[in-house]
Amino acid sequence: MSLISGSLGPSEPAGPALTGLAGDYFRYLARKFPTLCRHDEFIFFPRAPVPPADWWQAPVLEAAAVQEAAAQVAEWQARLAALLPEIKAPALAAEAVLLRHSLGSVLRELGPAGPWARDPFFYLKVASLVWAPILAGTPQLAKGDEKKLTELLFQVSQLLACAKQQIQSLNLPTQLLAAGAFADARRFFDEVLPGFFTARGFTGKSLRSRLSEVSEALQRLWEKVSALPAKAPYSRGATGLLEILTQSWGWDQGLDAAALILEEEIAASQTALAAAAQDLSPGLSWTAALEKIPLPEPPGDLLDLYRREIECLWAFWEDSPVLPPPRGRVAVAATPLYLRSLRSSASYAAAWGPPEEAPGYFYVSPDLEDRAHHQRHCPFLSAHETVPGHHFLDTLRLSLTGAVARHYESPLYYEGWACYAETLLLSEGYLEKTPGHLLVGWQRRLWRALRGQVDLELHRGRWDLEEGCRRLAQAGYPEASARLQVLQLALNPGYQLCYTLGLREILRLREEYAPALGLGRFHDLLLRGGQLPLTWVEKRLKEAAG
Repeated sequence: MSLISGSLGPSEPAGPALTGLAGDYFRYLARKFPTLCRHDEFIFFPRAPVPPADWWQAPVLEAAAVQEAAAQVAEWQARLAALLPEIKAPALAAEAVLLRHSLGSVLRELGPAGPWARDPFFYLKVASLVWAPILAGTPQLAKGDEKKLTELLFQVSQLLACAKQQIQSLNLPTQLLAAGAFADARRFFDEVLPGFFTARGFTGKSLRSRLSEVSEALQRLWEKVSALPAKAPYSRGATGLLEILTQSWGWDQGLDAAALILEEEIAASQTALAAAAQDLSPGLSWTAALEKIPLPEPPGDLLDLYRREIECLWAFWEDSPVLPPPRGRVAVAATPLYLRSLRSSASYAAAWGPPEEAPGYFYVSPDLEDRAHHQRHCPFLSAHETVPGHHFLDTLRLSLTGAVARHYESPLYYEGWACYAETLLLSEGYLEKTPGHLLVGWQRRLWRALRGQVDLELHRGRWDLEEGCRRLAQAGYPEASARLQVLQLALNPGYQLCYTLGLREILRLREEYAPALGLGRFHDLLLRGGQLPLTWVEKRLKEAAG
């Protein structure tokens, strides 16, 4: 069966109503919040296509505008609830559940506890990311565009002024991270953006004046933020965390079941690491054995190391019988300044348009990790972020026929698949199962399970930040890195859980259904419905396996 099969068909009475509702919803969000829909940094918003004219617009985030949008989304949510009893066809039901998750996620983000009301980093991300496609050359700038650039700078200054007015409290992780985030923003608006304009001949007086206004607005916001006490809680509590996992991403097993899965993964990782270490260097710990692995000879530029690895991965999976061939292309580049405070040392940014027209970006920050780390982890990192991981899944999503499935991303599925993609390197023969490769692969699984455990226990209130740091030290992180990660985990509830929970569920489904279906058919059924809750995927697998 085709990966893009499962269209609704004209015989389903509720089909046109659901399609119309989804279309109205996605068009509205793309028009009102273009930056939030265009970038995968805003995980609760759909990847709705933004018309080119709106690429020059910053979102309006004043309280009245946000409340108006929330009321409209709530109306669509009510319409969907009324429509659900009429939906019978499985393909339509799958679209409906994804739309329900998306509506609920966006409504929570637009509510009174959403980031627009409390998070200065949210405003810094929007103010920077609104420029991302322009800096990347999409759209191409023409001489007459200086007026558009000037207007966009004015909108950014208004956005930062809005943040100053609306943010009235901070939590401790935000307070501790704020100086670094604002320093990055100042470098971007005071150095990177002016340099970009000058290099392209945009030097008008109005443009320079607007740049100064942005710098002043950023400074005023910093003065406000730096003076606020850290009184707000960062923990979502068990109820808030469970709401995100269930209502946004389809996790239905509860928090205690998640804790048990994480404990099992940590134990399995530690056992596998100890065994691989004994095979490689008897008597040494796994951390010491890891240091003994001979490193491949890298090219002078680490970006070239990743480019070569991606070429090899692409060639391998292009001819694979168990996955469809990869599509589009991947551009490897140094992480832009406007993303450096938001991303890890290697990350993927999805294409802004159809894969035939726009590349996905694999961003690398070599100085955030030592060179040996990049050399050891390069195959796994490249697979996770590009093929058969994030890039593969993003381009596949864009080929789906269901409108909601094309626009909806679930971190539980998205990160779970990317972690599963790393296991395919060993199970399908891209890498040999040497002790060295096993050490690196299981180290990565241990890292993610420990981060997921810290995420879970911070947000259900059982651990504080110091305990989170202590737990991450078990993975071999330096103290400074562990502290930074704990602060970031505190500000992104539930996301780190998705890596291990998603991976373990996909591995369980593979063990149960792939023997009967074959691995290619298993992947087909797993992938073709969009990023569904994995319980829904299992229904498809069970039906297909008889």
